[in-house]
Amino acid sequence: MSMINSLVLITTAVNPPEGVFCLEMKNVTKRRIASKGAVLFWSALGVKKIVVADATGQFLFDNSEINMFKEIGVKLEQISYIQNNELVITRGKGYGEGALIKYAINNSDLLKYEESFFKCTGKVYCRNFAEIFDMVQKNNIKNIFWKYILEETMDTRFFYTSKDFCRDFLLPAYENTNDMIHATSEHCIFKMANQTLIKGSLTRPLLTGFSGSSNEPYPDVGLGFLDQHFPCWFSQ
Repeated sequence: MSMINSLVLITTAVNPPEGVFCLEMKNVTKRRIASKGAVLFWSALGVKKIVVADATGQFLFDNSEINMFKEIGVKLEQISYIQNNELVITRGKGYGEGALIKYAINNSDLLKYEESFFKCTGKVYCRNFAEIFDMVQKNNIKNIFWKYILEETMDTRFFYTSKDFCRDFLLPAYENTNDMIHATSEHCIFKMANQTLIKGSLTRPLLTGFSGSSNEPYPDVGLGFLDQHFPCWFSQ
């Protein structure tokens, strides 16, 4: 298996509280299975370093399963903490994810030694990750975010960022998230990217998995020309 020397941070909330806005996938077992499945696909794709960060005090894999990753040369780190459920309920899932990313940057042993990382929401993986990784490396891209297909918002499921950019711009955008006043993380990060990054068109990540919001698989459609020239915001 060809190994991809990059770190992917996978954010999960396996056991979310009741009352989170726009959250239909509430079954803990289904959330755990979908998240584990996505991590397994990431490892099968050849990613060398994976950090799974959970905001609800959960760990996806036991020691015997972690040894399975070691057998194929994958370093898997699991970190977990208990989020502020009241804030997540009142401010939304995006606010909670920003807090989790901040926790991961400050507490992950693997992230400690990385200048940049890919972030992917749990229950999702990128089928063409090798192509995306190659594009980032060849073009010396430091940060990249893609537009959400259906709206003028950012697709926050998957992106690439430096830790410095994350601390200075991305985390403050997450902290401004408030779903109750329609300031979702997708909108806040879209606004931030328009102010700080260059707009362009590059290869679209092909994301597969389950939506926690709808409790359904994400639409998995090809966009023809747009698959190689999709709207994005980046810096070099």
